[in-house]
Amino acid sequence: MDDDRDARREMEEALRAAVERGEIDVVYQPIVAARGRAICCVEALARWTRDGNQPVPPDVFIPLAEATGIIDALGPLILKRACEAARQWPDIGVSINVSPAQFRNPNFPEQALTIIAAAGIDPSRITLEITEGYFIQNPGRAKLVMDQLKAGGVRIALDDFGAGFSSIGYLIRFGFDRMKIDRSLTSAGQLTVKGGAMLQATVALAASFDIPVTAEGVETGEQAAFLHLCGCDQLQGYFFGRPMSESAICDLIAPPEDRQSIAG
Repeated sequence: MDDDRDARREMEEALRAAVERGEIDVVYQPIVAARGRAICCVEALARWTRDGNQPVPPDVFIPLAEATGIIDALGPLILKRACEAARQWPDIGVSINVSPAQFRNPNFPEQALTIIAAAGIDPSRITLEITEGYFIQNPGRAKLVMDQLKAGGVRIALDDFGAGFSSIGYLIRFGFDRMKIDRSLTSAGQLTVKGGAMLQATVALAASFDIPVTAEGVETGEQAAFLHLCGCDQLQGYFFGRPMSESAICDLIAPPEDRQSIAG
């Protein structure tokens, strides 16, 4: 137990130092329109390589950042990097995951809107993603923060729908701009008849509230076609691209030869 405690303390100190020095990387995963398959958005994802050669999984360092308060510096850093990168891609949106710990910060809406304004991009291009558990635990506070962000033009997406409570009540109450269905629901859609029926019912439920749907975890062309038929308007997954660097996204949107011809 002492060894585990010491290892956690060392990782916390290393993460805090990495955030202070701006050594957290941001990669971007393409999100495509279900019709036509053109890139319409990217999701910004944090990556940390400890000491320059030890990749630390996000499901390890993000919970650590949340538990220690480091998220209050890490979250704005990722948002700032993503907004600055978005200036290169004026025709697509950018989604950024927001920790429940950030939502609990009373200064978060003003801080986020200030970062977006400083980057000089339209707030409507930014979608902040929050998981459903927080809305169940803190409905009043969540609604207040959402209203402040949406008043500033930012869009809010309900992330990982289908992985937890999946309550219809908060779909009605909060008025999300988008729903992202969890990869477990995406994969179950083609495995069994019941899974397919559940997927179709989920998308139909979102449509009844005029909420567009992004399907995560798309890994095959068959999945993509089925999800499109179900009514998902955006698709995300390894089939369309793994998380990649900012420059790689630039090459996907406008290949180097196209950029040279435009410059010439």
